[in-house]
Amino acid sequence: MNHFTTLHEYCKGINIAPPKWEHFDVRTFEENMKTVYQQMLPFKHEFYAIAVKLDGEGFAKTGNYSTENLKATIFFNSPYQILQWDIAPDWEGLYIIFSEDFYRRENEKKQISLDFPFLLVDNTVPIEISDYEAETFIKTLEEIYNEYNNSNEFSEAIVFHHTQVLLNKVARLFKEKVPKNQQTFERRDNDLALVSRFKTLIETSFYPNLGYEHGEPHKVQFYADQLNIHPNHLNAVVKRIASQSASEMIQKHMVSLAKSKLQNTDISVKEVAFELYYNYPNHFANFFKKHTGMTPNQFRKG
Repeated sequence: MNHFTTLHEYCKGINIAPPKWEHFDVRTFEENMKTVYQQMLPFKHEFYAIAVKLDGEGFAKTGNYSTENLKATIFFNSPYQILQWDIAPDWEGLYIIFSEDFYRRENEKKQISLDFPFLLVDNTVPIEISDYEAETFIKTLEEIYNEYNNSNEFSEAIVFHHTQVLLNKVARLFKEKVPKNQQTFERRDNDLALVSRFKTLIETSFYPNLGYEHGEPHKVQFYADQLNIHPNHLNAVVKRIASQSASEMIQKHMVSLAKSKLQNTDISVKEVAFELYYNYPNHFANFFKKHTGMTPNQFRKG
């Protein structure tokens, strides 16, 4: 199953142009229809998305719920949910997709799972809306779209606040229209919070100049100790949510860091190895070749 960890990966994976911003994107379905894959087998990504579909044949599916046979519809999804679609090239509407980092741009302690728990329903319920409701939501999305595409120094802040308005409008609609027996929030938020903390620890544990005495950030045990859980439990939660093991998540980050350092700096391979907390550069070289098929020097020259 494909798993997209960045918006660039996601856009490439569904065959549309890359996003203008790293942590936020807004599109019309009409512009996507020119190139997007009309059929996507089940996949996951690591973002929050809200879409207003005005018309179009086919369906998008999250969990057990589908937009099939619905006209004007709002549907949404959260990180690591299984998504798929089979659509005709006639969809109309707009959507936004953004990361947790974007949501926390003004307060790093904010948690979208607490502020808008409807986003964490495992089987996200699409909501059919009236023409008037559709017009209201489209107006907000168009304001976001126009600001995003006419970017200046204030655009991200303006888009952020419009997104807050949109989230609150959708939360109100969800409460009004979704039957109470379908408003039971599966406790994915605990697992999502753990995976989010784990990912943050991976990133911060490879910050430069921390020193080897702070531990071995290559190993799952290192993170399990900081999270006060058993490594098997950490691995099980990461596997359930992210469809990859904890080790794979660590290694993917290390490969990404190594590539960035090799491409964007002039430091030696030995220094790259030390910055990734390898005591022996040849161990780093073996790790890098195993995951990329190239030695660090071959990658740099290529």
